[in-house]
Amino acid sequence: MKLTISRRLGLLVALAIVASLAVIVVQLLALRSSLTQERQRAVMSEVQTAASIVKNFAAAAERGELTQAEAQERAKKVIRDIRYGNNDFFFVYLPDGNTIVLGTRPDLENKIRIDTTDANGVHYVRDLIAAAQRGGGFVSYQFPRAGSMDPADKLSYAMLIPSWNWIVVTGVYVDDLDAVFYTAARNALFWAVGLIALLCAFAVPLARGLVRPVRAITTTMSELADGKLDVEIPGIGRSDEIGEMAKAVGIFKANAMEREELQHQQKDAAVKAETQRKAELRRFADQFESAVGGIIATVSSASTRLETAAQTLTQTADLTQKKSLAVNSASNDASTNVQAVAAATNEMTTSIAEISRQVQTSSRIATEAVRQADKTNSNVGELSLAASRIGDVVKLITAIAEQTNLLALNATIEAARAGDAGKGFAVVAQEVKALASQTSKATEEIVGQIQSMQATTQGSVAAIKEIGGTINQVAEIVSAIAAAVEEQSAATAEISRNIQQTSSSTAQVAENINEVSRGAAQTGTASGEVLSAVGQLATESNRLELEVRKFLSSVRAA
Repeated sequence: MKLTISRRLGLLVALAIVASLAVIVVQLLALRSSLTQERQRAVMSEVQTAASIVKNFAAAAERGELTQAEAQERAKKVIRDIRYGNNDFFFVYLPDGNTIVLGTRPDLENKIRIDTTDANGVHYVRDLIAAAQRGGGFVSYQFPRAGSMDPADKLSYAMLIPSWNWIVVTGVYVDDLDAVFYTAARNALFWAVGLIALLCAFAVPLARGLVRPVRAITTTMSELADGKLDVEIPGIGRSDEIGEMAKAVGIFKANAMEREELQHQQKDAAVKAETQRKAELRRFADQFESAVGGIIATVSSASTRLETAAQTLTQTADLTQKKSLAVNSASNDASTNVQAVAAATNEMTTSIAEISRQVQTSSRIATEAVRQADKTNSNVGELSLAASRIGDVVKLITAIAEQTNLLALNATIEAARAGDAGKGFAVVAQEVKALASQTSKATEEIVGQIQSMQATTQGSVAAIKEIGGTINQVAEIVSAIAAAVEEQSAATAEISRNIQQTSSSTAQVAENINEVSRGAAQTGTASGEVLSAVGQLATESNRLELEVRKFLSSVRAA
């Protein structure tokens, strides 16, 4: 919705009215709360006074001045007779709802009334007992006034006397508070209506005084925007904001008049510029015809020469393509032969590698044989040395046997001299002599075997030395063969590498020939396209000449 000035002013008035009503409502609610709180304080004060009387009698009973029964009876009489306010009275309950004091209705005393309800079904006796047991509290209910059957709103306060377990209660009618509240509300509403009327009485003329000049100025601005520059501007003599707006519209009118004058000057300048433009166009057309005519002639001549060159290029491309096909065939044959040689070379390289591996194995075995021969020669030498040492030991044993034999002979002689006493010793000597003889014979046999073994060992040493020499020669020959095989393998690898390079170069030549052939084909195609383009160029050159003539005719006619 569009908010005009009049609507905005009306909205401000409405907001002022709503604010005034809100203030009145808040004040009325505060008044109602204040009246209720004042009445509650009055009722609580009365109950506290009655409670203090009961407490005094209870204290007298505790001091022994009165018995508890006497004190309670006196307290009941005092509470029953107390009146305050508008003939209001007190009543006392026990926690079970038994009514022990009821100021205006003694006939209801000593009766349990805990289930008594008001006209709305509120168990007010029960609620009063509960409020007192919570530390004191208010209960609202309805109860008829004296001499009437109509229920009226009543506010009661209950307080517990712990020493006797009495609940002291009094209540006042509060329907008069509603009357006071409604009277105050009517008065506030009356004043509010008066203020609203007064506000509207001032606001409506004020709004009209603002809206009408603004609308007049708006109408004037619309006419100025439509080009009516002879209109009068309303309110230009005022000294308020409307006058300022009117003066601003006057400036707008002056600027519009200046703009209109400027537009007239611009139209005159445009006519002059158009005349000059036509003269410049004619001069430009003449210059353009002179320049473009020469260019078109040059293009036509160049297209003719280009066509001749393209035809020559096409013939050359055809010839190049034919030669390239022949060279490509020969290159393919050469590549096939080189690949066959490369395959054979690879097989020979493989065979040489196998021979080299076998030769290296033989060389390793020969070297191992030389090492074993040297080891065997060393062992045989040690055996010969051991045989020599055994000979020395045998000589020692022989010497010992001869000495033993000599001793045995001496023992035999001594035993013979001893006669029968030396017979046992003679037998032993004889056995020793026999053992010495056997030892001597065994020693001679060992010597013979050792001498034979030494002779054989000497022959073995000589033979092993000859075998070692032969194996060394074989190892040297194998090493020479291995070196020759390595050189042959290197040479073969070099041959294979060269053949591979030759094969690669041959393939590259074939690929280059193919590229040349394709380039020749593409050149032929391009030459054909150039010939076609040259034809189109000649056609477009003629067409360009016609279009230039039409363009110059149009320019001159402009």
